[in-house]
Amino acid sequence: MPARTRLVVPITSNEPPLAQQVAAARAAGADLVELRLDCLRDWAVVEQLLAADPQLPAILTLRSADEGGRWTGTGAERLAVLTRLARQGPAYMDVEYSAWRRSATVRRKIGEVCELHVGSDARRWHAERATGARCGLILSRHDPHRPPRNLSAVCDRLAATPADVVKIVAAARDATDACRMLAELERWRGRRDVVALSLGDAGLATRVLAAKFGGAMTFACLDPRHASAPGQPTIHELRETYRWESIRARTRVYGVVGWPLAHSLGPRVHNAAMAATGVDGVYVPWPVQPGYRALARFLDTVTAHPELGVMGLSVTSPHKENVSRWLRQRGSTVHGDAVACRAVNTLVRCSARGWEGDNTDVQGVRQAFDRLGPGILDGKRVAVLGAGGAARAVIVALRDRARLITVYSRSLHRARHLAREFGCLVKSWEDRQSLDADVLVNATPIGQRPDADATPVPERVLKPGMVVFDAVYQPRATKLLLAAGSRGCRVVYGDAMFIGQAAAQYELWHRIAAPRGAMWAALSDARADSAGSSSS
Repeated sequence: MPARTRLVVPITSNEPPLAQQVAAARAAGADLVELRLDCLRDWAVVEQLLAADPQLPAILTLRSADEGGRWTGTGAERLAVLTRLARQGPAYMDVEYSAWRRSATVRRKIGEVCELHVGSDARRWHAERATGARCGLILSRHDPHRPPRNLSAVCDRLAATPADVVKIVAAARDATDACRMLAELERWRGRRDVVALSLGDAGLATRVLAAKFGGAMTFACLDPRHASAPGQPTIHELRETYRWESIRARTRVYGVVGWPLAHSLGPRVHNAAMAATGVDGVYVPWPVQPGYRALARFLDTVTAHPELGVMGLSVTSPHKENVSRWLRQRGSTVHGDAVACRAVNTLVRCSARGWEGDNTDVQGVRQAFDRLGPGILDGKRVAVLGAGGAARAVIVALRDRARLITVYSRSLHRARHLAREFGCLVKSWEDRQSLDADVLVNATPIGQRPDADATPVPERVLKPGMVVFDAVYQPRATKLLLAAGSRGCRVVYGDAMFIGQAAAQYELWHRIAAPRGAMWAALSDARADSAGSSSS
């Protein structure tokens, strides 16, 4: 068994030169490189690279198109290429389990290269390895389109082979499938060298948390343009944002639940805060599809697997009201502003199978407006765009200060619920084009990346002296706020709310003061990185 999870960088392009990419991967902290022969194609260069460095810690992979790769040749041709190059002495060769199971010739020839005593009878896959093998064997299964129906049964079949490492990689519909993959990895801890990863945005957590659950390897690319699988982070992101080297079995897990989450800077901010205060934790994205059933399925899965170590969750659109409903149905405690909002943005694990809910968005809204000075809302007419969880937090935060709150929503049904609960006025979404208010709050995701060119209202409704607050924080200067500033309005940026609510969450989870300076710095750095990648 490996002492730690090894970090593998796949190489899928011949440019820059292979030797240069291998050197860059090693310098970045990779333990192994994976030479994706199906992508590289110039196998003579690969052979030269292996011959020049017989001790190169490399994995040779020739992935078929059926399992997400680019190889479309015959099985015999693939076997010939793999066995020829594997005799150069790489650390491992990756062979698909389907090919191994199907063919006695594959088992015999791979066995010769890897010095395995494997009989021609497919039922004798459990034969023991010889000692001193030159090239280790990875037997893998990839399901790029859907998760396996019975993940445990698939892993059991792989584990019964004589491979040094067994690997399963599968598509994830959302974070629930990623949790099941991690639970499977935990099942094999200490018993077998297993790689278990989910694909796509939902699979990022499996790549980050592989070290926590004793995975044999995880994969991260040098450049996102050359990733070998969807959802693969860069090695820099894995080591810097997620603090790869600090993750261990006892590391506590936190994260953000929502859909989509590509825009979220929560991982940058919360991981930086934990680094600043010495908290042994990691914060990852948990994308969960819209709808109550998907949210309940995810939370029920996390709750049923306390070994996953998930201790706290941020909740964002579209699940704040869904989480409130889930907690009520299970008789869990809801605290403070979450009671008034009937929307939860923070979950705290209070026991092995118990959760408590809170809402820190309200604090974030109040702190954002307080930056303008005292009394800024006294007696004012407030227009709120949206009727979801964010709008509820805005109304609860402002109702004791404003004279009148009017809600504009695409869902009149939801808006009328708010009117009954909080005594607001309700107008149709179309009426926002002629709204007249002292304060305008955008509590919708309109204008959020990647749709940063969108704006929720026409410029003509923005009057000099109006206060305009946009709860969107990515980008900081949304199209709405840029227009408001140009028309003489006072603007309130969403990042003030974001840091305020995140700091309050941090204190609920860790019971220590939030390092707000570190959180603001992380947010600034994340934006600078984003601007740099956009311009390159």
